[in-house]
Amino acid sequence: MCLRLISIVVLCLSSTSLRAQYVFPNKVGEKCRYKAMIEMPKAYIGGVCIMYNDSTHINASIFNEFGISALDFSYDLKKDKVKLHYVMKLLDRWYVKRVLKKDLRNLIHNLQAGLGEYRNNKYKLTYTLFPISNDIIDNQDEIDQ
Repeated sequence: MCLRLISIVVLCLSSTSLRAQYVFPNKVGEKCRYKAMIEMPKAYIGGVCIMYNDSTHINASIFNEFGISALDFSYDLKKDKVKLHYVMKLLDRWYVKRVLKKDLRNLIHNLQAGLGEYRNNKYKLTYTLFPISNDIIDNQDEIDQ
């Protein structure tokens, strides 16, 4: 009985340490990498999101594992606005881009608060970012060089 209780306590403590550490590129020149997912009622877009801080803007790109870009955008830190630079053809509609701008802005606010998800209940959209370990990426960068 005591062994079961100890194993439950250990399991609970280890699960809290396994939670994702959501980081946001607050320092100039800092990069953050995420596994990204945008879920819609009839489809989803998945891939990798890279965010880069260049002092006045957070530049970000979401692309799939093959390197095909889905979204390129920047977030102005002072004006609190998102600007879309590139949107894939499937999403390139004025009404979709308006929703994307608002949702990406709210997602960035959530990231700054330590959350990796934003849900738009009106349009049934879910944006999820899960951090990718920077150690693995940095080691891969060293191998590539």
